[in-house]
Formats: sequence, C-alpha cells, structure tokens
Amino acid sequence: MSAEPNGPDDSTQRELERRALRGVRGLVDKLDNMDQADRRSQRKLFWWIVGGALAAVLVLAGVVTYYSGKPSGGMIEIQAPRK
Repeated sequence: MSAEPNGPDDSTQRELERRALRGVRGLVDKLDNMDQADRRSQRKLFWWIVGGALAAVLVLAGVVTYYSGKPSGGMIEIQAPRK
C-alpha cells in the first residue's frame, strides 16, 4: 500500500474531507452559540429570582414594621379570682 496520490481520485477525496470538516466546524460553532445563549438566559433568570426574593423580603419587612408600630387596641386587664 503506497501513499502516492492517485490523481483525480485523491483530489476528490481531499475535497470531500474539506467539506466534511467545514460541516463539522459549522456544527461546533452552532453548538457554541447555543451554549452562550443558554448561559445568558440562565444568568438572566437567576437575577430575576434574586430580584423577586429581595422585593418579597422588602415587602415583608415593610408589613412587619407597619404592624409593629401600630398600637394594638386597648389593654386587657385580667383579674385574679377572689378567694
């Protein structure tokens, strides 16, 4: 088995290999772009969740502060039973 070029058959084989490599490279680029978009989407979702949690904590703190400063009705006096 010799490694000598066979003329047109060899150039045709090389052209097919080049096309295949270009196709693979295109697929790799496409996958990389999809991964980057997924990472961006996940980062955005993370910050929306953090923002929502922070807003919920602030609302809860406001409600607690509002009700803790408000006087509660009147005082109730409980008398001990007489003996």
